[in-house]
Amino acid sequence: MKDCLHKIILITSVLIVFISFKTNSQTCEWQLVNPSFSNIDPDGAGPATGSVTFTLQVHTTGGSIANVTGIGTGWSWQSSNAMLPTGSPCGTNSVIQPANITMSPAFAGFTYNNVDECSGSVNFSTGSQTFDRRAVGTIDGSSITLTTTFVDVFTVTLWTLGNTSPEGGYAVINSGSGGSPAAFSSYAISDNLANEYVVNSLTYNSPLALGSVVLPVTFTNFKANCTNDGTIVNWSTGVESNSDYFELQRSANGNDWNPIATIKASGAPHSYQQRDVFSGKAFYRIMQVDKDGHSTFTSIIPTNCELNNLRVMLYPVPARDLLNVVIQ
Repeated sequence: MKDCLHKIILITSVLIVFISFKTNSQTCEWQLVNPSFSNIDPDGAGPATGSVTFTLQVHTTGGSIANVTGIGTGWSWQSSNAMLPTGSPCGTNSVIQPANITMSPAFAGFTYNNVDECSGSVNFSTGSQTFDRRAVGTIDGSSITLTTTFVDVFTVTLWTLGNTSPEGGYAVINSGSGGSPAAFSSYAISDNLANEYVVNSLTYNSPLALGSVVLPVTFTNFKANCTNDGTIVNWSTGVESNSDYFELQRSANGNDWNPIATIKASGAPHSYQQRDVFSGKAFYRIMQVDKDGHSTFTSIIPTNCELNNLRVMLYPVPARDLLNVVIQ
């Protein structure tokens, strides 16, 4: 009886460890999107030439994370091309909800605390651009459930200094601690139990242009459907300008990606389709590459397709002593 109890206790412990590991293995992604430019001079005779806004979005790559209560995040920008609006804090880490940052309706009840928008401690290059300012702060005060659907976190306003496109230069966001690419230790997502989740960045290798830039490609549709012969991935574009090609990528875990097809861009609004002969759980996204080498990514689509189109060949027919069965 004692041996049985020891075995039960041992098995229970193993199960608890396994469940805890699965809970903390969830992965998130965030990105900077929706730049909007205005050429109205916001400071009269000052140095600004206009203003630009952009939005931070976040989602999970599979499943949901309940009771997210803390997000450490920010972005990096170029002081030679943009400036903080008058009255916005610079060089401090004790500001609560700066005036140039607006929380989205989905994050009502949250505030952006301990904010430093112009740390001069960074100097790095990515996507052919160099960045010398980084913003960082902590979002807390409420709770939210993150899902696979991207949700707006906050919108940032900067004043532009340039007269040519992109007037505000570029912005990027590093990944969270343990993520990729270019993890920043102060960036993270955590829940009410202090579990931390890996956050990867979709706006690091391809910086976001802040100004009057025409997007090379706008997607009007992106979906994946299961068939007996595999997964059919469809996407459509509303605008194609300076686009070179599309790379369809697949992942087994939403974190590590492999290219499975490269499709030449048509140069005009077009509908595309690609078949992937793969069975099982998978994630898909599209990397759109410009002719100048810059790239952007679509959102991620999860699938779980099974191949059912099996071909069976029997020979010889009729069979006497031996029947061969070939399954394709």
